[in-house]
Amino acid sequence: MSSRDTTPSLYHRTGTQGSFHQHLALPTRTKRGQSFNRDYLHKKLWKFFRLVRYAVRVCLIVRKYAIESSHNNREQLYNNSEILFDLSNFRRPVEETIGRNIRKLLKSDPATRTDDDIRMIVVGLGQTVSSFTEFPLQRQYALARVAILEEFERGRVILREGHRAEKFYLIVDGITNVYKLRENPTTHVFNSRLVAVLKKGSSFGEVALINAHRRTATVCCQTDVSMLAIEREDFVKIFMANDRETEPDFISFLRQIPEFRGFPIDKIPHDSPHICQVVYYRMGTLMSKDSNEDEWIYVIRTGSCRVIKALTQVTPKLITRKKPKVIYDNFGTKRASQYSMEALGTFNKPKSPIKPAKCYTEIEQIREKSVFGLVSVVFGQLKNALSVTLVSDGAECIRIRKSFFIKMTPEILFDRLRREVRPYVTDDELQKKLQREVDWTAYKHLLVKRIYERNARNRLITFNY
Repeated sequence: MSSRDTTPSLYHRTGTQGSFHQHLALPTRTKRGQSFNRDYLHKKLWKFFRLVRYAVRVCLIVRKYAIESSHNNREQLYNNSEILFDLSNFRRPVEETIGRNIRKLLKSDPATRTDDDIRMIVVGLGQTVSSFTEFPLQRQYALARVAILEEFERGRVILREGHRAEKFYLIVDGITNVYKLRENPTTHVFNSRLVAVLKKGSSFGEVALINAHRRTATVCCQTDVSMLAIEREDFVKIFMANDRETEPDFISFLRQIPEFRGFPIDKIPHDSPHICQVVYYRMGTLMSKDSNEDEWIYVIRTGSCRVIKALTQVTPKLITRKKPKVIYDNFGTKRASQYSMEALGTFNKPKSPIKPAKCYTEIEQIREKSVFGLVSVVFGQLKNALSVTLVSDGAECIRIRKSFFIKMTPEILFDRLRREVRPYVTDDELQKKLQREVDWTAYKHLLVKRIYERNARNRLITFNY
C-alpha cells in the first residue's frame, strides 16, 4: 500500500513539478514564438510588396509596348495604299518650267495671238512662276498679250548701267547677277561690285521705265536664262495707264481724298505722264528711296505700302547697381570675377573698332486713300527732317509731281494741311527709341536667365538634401 501510495504521490509530485516548470517556461516560449511569427510575417509581407512592385513594373512595360504597337499599327494603316489613299497623289504636279507650247506662243508675234492662246499663257505662267500671279488678273492678260520670251546664254550681259531703259524683264528660268560700279576713294578707279542675285520670278527694269531714268545697274546671266520682255510703250500702257476720258477713274478717286479737298483737281492733265501717272508697283519694289528728295506725291489707290527708315544698329547697354563678385586667384590676389561682371553688364572689354551696321525699322504702313510725300511739300526742308523710304507691298498708286501740286494749291489749303499733316519724328528720337527697345529686350533675356539658373540651383540643392 505504501508503495502504491508513494508511487501515486511521487507521480503526482512529479506531475506537479512538471506542470510548474511548464508554467514557468511557457511565457518564454510564447515570446519566442511571437517574435518568430513577427519576423516570418514581416518577410512574407516584404516579399508580397516586391511581387506587387514587379507586377506593376511589368504592367507598365506591357502598357508602353501596347501603346507603341497601336501607334505603329495606326501609321501602317494610314500608310497602307491598299486601304486608304493620299489626295496629293492625285493632284497635278507643279511644273518647274513652262512647256513647249507656251514657249512657242510667247516667241510668236503678239499680233497673231488669239484669246485662247492668251488664256493658255496666263494659266501656264501662273502654274510655273508664282510671282506672275501677284499682278491683277487684268494685267496678267495684258502682259500675256504683249510679252515676248527672250533666251540668253550663260555670261551674256542683258543690260548695262547708264544705258537708256527700253524694256521690263520678268525671269522665267535661270539666275542673273546684278553689278554696280563703285569708285575707289583712294585710287579713283571704278570697279564692278556684285549687289544682288535675281532668280526665277524676280523682275527688274521697271524703276527706270517709271521714272524715265537710265539704268542704274548691270545685269549679267549666271546661268542660261529665259525671261519675259515687255517694251517701254507696252509697259506704259499696262502699268502707267492714263485714261483719256472726260472724267477718268483716278480723278474721281482723288476727289474722295481728304487732303485734296480744295485742290483744283479739274486742272490735273489726264494725258501728261510728266505731271500725273497711275502706276502699279509689285511687292518689294522700291517706290521712293528718299522722301525729301523725291519729286512725286503718292496716293495709294489699292493695296498697301510700308514706310521704313535705316538706323544705326545698337548694342544693349545695361546699368545695374549690384556689385561684382569678388574672388581670389591661386596667389591670393583679390580681383573681381569676370563672369559675374559680364552677367551684370558692368565689365567692358576693349573691343576693336567696328564699322556700325545698319538696320531697318518700319515706321508705319499706309493703305488705300493714304497720301505719302506731303510732309516735304507742306513744311519744306525742315531742320533735322526725317528722310524715309517707301516700299510697295503690291499697290496701285496715283503719282502727282510736287512742283505741280505746289503751284496749283491755294494758300487756304496749305494752312489746313499744316494743321492736319503730322511730320515724322527726328533721327535722334528714333535712335533713342531703338536703344530703349534693345535694352529692354536684353534685360528680359537676362532676367529670365537669372531666374532659370536660380530655380535650377534650388532644385539641385533640394535633390542633394
